[in-house]
Amino acid sequence: MALPDGYRGAGLVAFARRSPGRALAIVLGLHLVIWTILPILASPNLQLDLAEDLALGKEWQLSYWKHPPLPWWLADLAYRITGQIDIVYLLGPLAAVLCFYGVWRLARDVTTPLNALIAVLALEGIHYYNFSVVKFAHDQMQLPFWAFAALFFYRAITRQKATDWLAAGALLALCFWSKYAAFALAGSFGLFLLFDPTARRNWRTPGPYLMALAFAVVLAPNIYGLVQTEFMPFRYVEARAKTATHWYHYIVFPLQWTFGQIGYVLPAIGLFGLLYARAERRPAVITAADAAFARRYVTMLALGPFLVTTVVALAAGRLPVAMWGYPLWSFAPLAAVLWLGEATDERRLTWFARAFVALFVAIPVAYAATQWGEPLIRKRARATDFPGRAFTEIVTKAWQDQTGAPLVYVAGSEFAVNNVAVYAPSHPHVVVHGEPKLSSWIDMADLRRRGVLLVWEEGHAQAKLDEWNSTFPGMRIGPLLEIPQQTLRPIPPARLRYAIVPPQP
Repeated sequence: MALPDGYRGAGLVAFARRSPGRALAIVLGLHLVIWTILPILASPNLQLDLAEDLALGKEWQLSYWKHPPLPWWLADLAYRITGQIDIVYLLGPLAAVLCFYGVWRLARDVTTPLNALIAVLALEGIHYYNFSVVKFAHDQMQLPFWAFAALFFYRAITRQKATDWLAAGALLALCFWSKYAAFALAGSFGLFLLFDPTARRNWRTPGPYLMALAFAVVLAPNIYGLVQTEFMPFRYVEARAKTATHWYHYIVFPLQWTFGQIGYVLPAIGLFGLLYARAERRPAVITAADAAFARRYVTMLALGPFLVTTVVALAAGRLPVAMWGYPLWSFAPLAAVLWLGEATDERRLTWFARAFVALFVAIPVAYAATQWGEPLIRKRARATDFPGRAFTEIVTKAWQDQTGAPLVYVAGSEFAVNNVAVYAPSHPHVVVHGEPKLSSWIDMADLRRRGVLLVWEEGHAQAKLDEWNSTFPGMRIGPLLEIPQQTLRPIPPARLRYAIVPPQP
């Protein structure tokens, strides 16, 4: 049914039909600008993950104590190029935009331009690509590599070009350089090659072996780093995921994980509800030469990594961390389009367009309202309210007054330490959690010669203080600092402590 030109939203649909590429470019450009500028304006202090990016990225390790290094390297490189701390706010939205473009390229390989556009636009309704994307770290870093690995793996199978196989292997390795949760994508690829009848024929070609070779070569330096650090990141993951202690956890954990993920993608489900609410036969939208294979492949991308993560966590008796869902749903809207068929009802297309615009505006408004308005109704301190610069200025002045030496090392509790490492002019090296064993870049002999500043939040466990006093003998504990949080309405101040271990001859 055709709608009159003046009908609200009909013009958007007409524009999308005429120029889907331009429509996508406008959306991606706006997404990048909005989700870069908005958190800078709304966050007086760096997000927790962003402070960690800059505090640890400058060490350029092949493997760190809890994650692979690529996101931290990229954050440090961006800072070195621009000299601006806030540049890290660009990286998360940029990762999302590149992911969207990777989904678009695969969608264009298998369906019509308008339906490819619908599949990408629906991603704007998923929490991971907006609210959470500003906290650039390992979850966000996976997004573009995940999408492009999926694109080139599809092309490798369908075009049989060596360059596609090599690209797929290299991009999959870069997923692992971003976060080891990429095993879910690798496992899905492997299972697809084993069980899909079309993909399985590739074992008789050089393709999968070229892919494995590229993967191994690109990932080898990180494997070497893991061996050198005795695989510490895997112990961190093991400690992070909640362990089943009763039989019913093996039922509750998968349900809790699944419903949590549904909650994150619910707005995207709502968009598709507007588009496909009525049960009716619709024309197919798959343009690929082998339509059945394309549908199977995209369905694997949409559900395979989620199922692999769920099954592995269930077998290990663990509750998956919610943020592990970050890249899992990038291809879910595309799979929905391929299964549900062509959306032919102009009125429903218009509803989709209007709902998309409403979400595109409402989600940033909700983010800003949360950032600025939450302290008006709650007294909970957040990382973005933390007085990082003021605290750093106080403790670095105390260091200078007492030692007269440059500040080279800082240790203590995680967030306080990372703020000092970021905001202090000397950008000191971090002793993670005050534990040298977690900080392979620290030379303890040099640390004793140069001294170390310890910082922590008041109320830290006495056992930790005793441990630090043993690791860094000679601590001179300074007075309690009460520094106002950076909020529109006053909330209880940050209560912070520091200690100085002077340089030793």
